[in-house]
Amino acid sequence: MLRPLLDLLVPPACWSCRGPVNAGSPLCPACAFELPWSVDGGRHRGRQVSRTATPLTLTGPARDLVHALKFRSAPAVAALMAAHIVHALPAGFFAPGATIVPVPAHPGRRRRRGYDHADLLARAIAARTGQQVAVALVRAGGRRAHQRGSGRADRLRGDGLSVTARGPAPARCLLVDDVRTTGATLEACAAALTLAGARRVDAVAYAQAP
Repeated sequence: MLRPLLDLLVPPACWSCRGPVNAGSPLCPACAFELPWSVDGGRHRGRQVSRTATPLTLTGPARDLVHALKFRSAPAVAALMAAHIVHALPAGFFAPGATIVPVPAHPGRRRRRGYDHADLLARAIAARTGQQVAVALVRAGGRRAHQRGSGRADRLRGDGLSVTARGPAPARCLLVDDVRTTGATLEACAAALTLAGARRVDAVAYAQAP
């Protein structure tokens, strides 16, 4: 009831250029056209992660959507980000037997946001693929238990990052996060899942940091 009235008083704006948008759309048509899709689908391999896909590059409208989700209290953009991921990747990437596992946010940041951004993204993907979601990982708190602001060498070493499994892990897991930088966070999560019994771990992140 209130949404149409609010849209009249404060018309929806594009999260990238702040221009007008159609109701319910986080991006205007021009910014949607400018999304920085990865030429090769952003495929990566790791020691613990069998394959990772990052369909977009963290620039332009893609970066603005990530920032809206993480820093500007806009959880609704997760639905559009999930649509981008599902439509960009081959259907085989979302195996029916795989359980979607969100990368856990730092507890302090989750409290400040009021939600876990990767969990929202994971559930929005699951709504489109029919897969199950399991909150299978927990992340330690503390000032050093996060990666944002860390240098590349610190990230690759996993400094300040402590992730453990809550219990036995699903046999096949699909990790979901918003951004891949060096891949260290996904590798740490995959290692924890493997230690807890996972036989294969794939991963998808919305965007690759340049």
